[in-house]
Amino acid sequence: MRDPANGDRAAHEYTASVGVAHRRRHGQFFTPPAVARFMTRWVLDGGSSSLFDPAFGLGAFRDALPNPANIAFRASEIDAGIVRHWRRARREAGDFIAIEDYLLSWGRRHANIVCNPPYMRFQKFGNRHAVFRAFEKNLGLRLSGYTNTASAFLCKSLAELGPAGRMAYIMPLEFLGTGYGAVVKARLLESGHLFGLVRLNCEKALFPDATTSAGIVLCDTRTRHRAVRFHDVHNVCELDDFSALRPRATVPVRHLDPNAKWLPHFRAKRWRTTPAASTALRAYGKFTRGIATGANAFFVLRPSTARELGLNPATDCVPCIARSVQISLPVFDDADHEALRARDQPALLFSVGSAASTGAAFSRQAAAYIRSGEQAGFHKRFLTRKRNPWHKTEARTPARLLLGVFARGEYKVVLNTSRALHLTCFHGFAPNAAGGEFVDRLFLFFASRTGRRIASLAQREYGNALRKFEPNDLSDVPVPTPGLFATLHPADVAGAVAHMRETGTVPQWVDDRFAPLLRENKPPKPSSA
Repeated sequence: MRDPANGDRAAHEYTASVGVAHRRRHGQFFTPPAVARFMTRWVLDGGSSSLFDPAFGLGAFRDALPNPANIAFRASEIDAGIVRHWRRARREAGDFIAIEDYLLSWGRRHANIVCNPPYMRFQKFGNRHAVFRAFEKNLGLRLSGYTNTASAFLCKSLAELGPAGRMAYIMPLEFLGTGYGAVVKARLLESGHLFGLVRLNCEKALFPDATTSAGIVLCDTRTRHRAVRFHDVHNVCELDDFSALRPRATVPVRHLDPNAKWLPHFRAKRWRTTPAASTALRAYGKFTRGIATGANAFFVLRPSTARELGLNPATDCVPCIARSVQISLPVFDDADHEALRARDQPALLFSVGSAASTGAAFSRQAAAYIRSGEQAGFHKRFLTRKRNPWHKTEARTPARLLLGVFARGEYKVVLNTSRALHLTCFHGFAPNAAGGEFVDRLFLFFASRTGRRIASLAQREYGNALRKFEPNDLSDVPVPTPGLFATLHPADVAGAVAHMRETGTVPQWVDDRFAPLLRENKPPKPSSA
């Protein structure tokens, strides 16, 4: 058996020799030996002595084999350079490795598959159009344009897995909570062979360079599984005796919707929403992203910088909230924004672009600043080059209800009574005709203990405990019905807002009023049989 630390040494030597840029270009994140041992052991426990790895890399899964001489091992790898490095380090010919693009190599079946696929987001997925055409031709599967490489690998391997085999994939679990992931989840459910999902909550220790959550997808074609097991692993040592772990949830396949988020199944499900007391947020309006400037270094200014440039804060700029940390209390007003400017915080948005379209003249100072921006190349950025004129920012009005986009721990919810516009650090609520009168009540709900429990289920989960709200995901969040909101007297609402402005805490009576939206899940009574 090989030295279990050998894989770590090989990864370190390879990384030092090729650099980070090469690894990112090929989406290379190397499998820790302990994880590789678990995955190969689980796959081979199915009884076969054959194993295929579609993304060989540095051979972590081959190194993890208990007795390589007794296993028929084959692999694919697109990066010839990493294979040459492996051959030199191992002093082996590696005839079992095919140098090829697995996503464009079709017509094979595999008894068992184990894989850590390359991970690149769709923006960096260079040949995705050719890959997507191949998927449609060979599988009749139309992938979303937002699909990443890892999810494409998974779908292809699922179609190539033999009739009595097993497959283990370690990959980002973001597909469980995104729109493009619906196609991937549908394929997993259609096959009927999804055994379980293992979220690795120790992913930062395993993949220090990764920015998204990692997990293992386990499939078994020997039988059709009626339920899927959701495991939550906090220490890699737990994988040494995986059979002793109890799943966080075991969900019947018929209850799994590919269009719904699956990440909440990894959490302890103690609560359920009361339908009679709730409605979808879309009944009141919707959240939209904040202003995307495309070049904050140009558009977002400190008051001292605006003065040095000779800009007029009243005509050349508008007040803005550029960073989440600029708001510390749940109620934010004009006095708070004035305090930011007094501390010379970046809280002014350069905003004269509309003058060009109306024929109005810029001030001499504003025109000079625009020319300096063009000399610096800001007009050629991804977003700015699509605007006419490039320096015209989005036309917005201040949103009264703000929700922080990213969070570790509790998300940030703000009642914004100021004239400041928010940038992309917050989503802003745009009420419809029926929702305008309920905005302050919605603020109290999202700030309450019950509201946080409900809304947090709409967050997408990334690596290192980072969570993110997407505007469209929030539209289906259950919130109180107009009838329940009507039980909050306007004077009480105003008093609660004032209390939160002073203390930063939610009054107890607010938590009590929204508590009926949730009911605790009672564990089933033991059978008398």
